[in-house]
Amino acid sequence: MRSIGGFLRNRNIVAKKELDQESVFYIFRNIIRLKFGEIGASNVVPDFYQDGVVFLKIVNSNWANEIWLNKQMLINEMNLKIGNKDIVDIKIKGLK
Repeated sequence: MRSIGGFLRNRNIVAKKELDQESVFYIFRNIIRLKFGEIGASNVVPDFYQDGVVFLKIVNSNWANEIWLNKQMLINEMNLKIGNKDIVDIKIKGLK
């Protein structure tokens, strides 16, 4: 019979790392650039990240509508790149 200490020593336990704002922004910018091109990347700018919510600044209502229509796809893409389901929502903070 193995002791608990021996079992835990041999097991690779990986602590969950906190997802930082800069990493989220980097991933988001890459996805926006891939899906909407350079024009999309210049019109949709990540502003703030907190508790799984990405807040965006958007140039005009046309881009706000485009992001709203594709919100779930963007969340799924970001979570796929991150490797877990840390991103739960995308909110439009306000127009510039």
